[in-house]
This record gives sequence, structure tokens and C-alpha cells, in this order.
Amino acid sequence: MLKNKEEDIKNLADSFLGGDSLAFNELARLIYSDILNISYRYLANMEDAKDALQVSLLKIHNGLKYFRNTSKLSTWIFRITINTSLDFLRRRRNIFNLGAKYKNEPKTENSSLKEDLDLRDRQALLRKEISRLPARQKNVFILRHYEGLSMAEISSTIGCSQSSVKTHLKRAVDALQKKMEVIS
Repeated sequence: MLKNKEEDIKNLADSFLGGDSLAFNELARLIYSDILNISYRYLANMEDAKDALQVSLLKIHNGLKYFRNTSKLSTWIFRITINTSLDFLRRRRNIFNLGAKYKNEPKTENSSLKEDLDLRDRQALLRKEISRLPARQKNVFILRHYEGLSMAEISSTIGCSQSSVKTHLKRAVDALQKKMEVIS
């Protein structure tokens, strides 16, 4: 997770800004999988996520000199990644169709084929329902449950108060629980 790498990110960014061009390569290696995971959560397509990763890294490379240290670098990187992913969704003009099947779904040990298919169906349904949430609720839910950010970090990332973050999260969880119960 990016938030656990904050010190390393800061050191590599400072080195890069100090003239060490190889430091950005190290920074990119450090944050590569995190950016890819975030993009994949939004785009539900590995090829699009890889494209969003490249665009995000380019924006980070070009924008580091403008970073003002008003927030953590990891928060800034989250924001760039989320905005880039949302831009890809807008370009696709199909924001609500995120229900594509993921490859390499997790399998439970000793599960029967039927249980495995049921698990996959429920995971696909959950992804579809997450994609249908209003933007703020979806952002808060993904940052909290998939990226493990605290309420304060989410607040800083999306630019709203912690109480607003809690409200959006509660509404998202309630909506998802309701949808999943109806289907069960």
C-alpha cells in the first residue's frame, strides 16, 4: 500500500527533484503495483489499467516539480491515479458497465465447482454494484476497503471532511448490503 511507503516515496521524489534521474525509475518500481491495483479496481480491465498506470506515472513524473507538500505524496499519487482512471472511464463512455469478469479469481481450498462458481458470481455482482454507487461513495468504499486508508487519509485524498467520508462510506455499505441481500 502506498501509505506504508510514504518515507521511501518522499526520499525518492526528493532525489529525483535534486537531479537524480534514476530515482524516478526506482519510485516508479516502488508504486507500480499500487497504481495498477487502484486503476484495476476502477476499470475492471487489466489492459486499461496498464494504460492508466502509464498515464499516471507520466503525470507523476511531470507534476512532481509542482507538488507543494500540502498533503502526503501518497495522497497526491492516489488522487492522480483515481482521476486518471475516471478519465479512462469517461472516454469509454460506459461508466456503469464495470461488471467484466476478473481473471485469476481467488479460489477457496477444497471447494466444489458449484461453490467456486457461486463465489465468482457473487464477486462479479459485488463489483457491478460497487460500480453503480455514486462517485463519492464508490471512491470512499474503494479507498477504505481495497486500499485500507484511514478516514483522515480518505478525507485528504478526496477533499472533504471526515464526517462526510463516514457518511459516504455508511451509505455505500448500506446500499451494497441491501443489494446483496436482495439477490441472495
